[in-house]
Amino acid sequence: MSYSLKFSALILCLPLLIGCTSEQQNTKPVDQQETVGLLQHNVYFYLNEDVTEAEKAQFEKGLEKLMSIEEIYSYQLGTPGPTPEREVTDHSFGYSIFSWFKTMEDYEIYAEHPTHLEFIDEYSSLWADVKVYDSEVISASE
Repeated sequence: MSYSLKFSALILCLPLLIGCTSEQQNTKPVDQQETVGLLQHNVYFYLNEDVTEAEKAQFEKGLEKLMSIEEIYSYQLGTPGPTPEREVTDHSFGYSIFSWFKTMEDYEIYAEHPTHLEFIDEYSSLWADVKVYDSEVISASE
């Protein structure tokens, strides 16, 4: 392989190599058993009917910034799944957050964190309602 071809291949792969070796914060635990004993904080945002696609895009950026708070052990963001309508299924929310905290102190820091409070101030006009369900994880798949 020629020098220029090797160099080109290295340049093309460099972002992948950097991404694989850099430490990632707030990633889903590899071993779900790691979540047992943690506080799982689930939030459902019910958006106003007149929220535009541009506002949703901004809201998603705001969610990502919110999840950058250091005390969050791990998180997942979601939107309603494409499951069939059933009497017990609620597809009326716009976005959901599933986050885990190692300690109650971490959760309390998150709750009062300036980034969290800024998120509420900046985006609360977009939602009609918010539901929060907190659980202590007692079991998880292996």
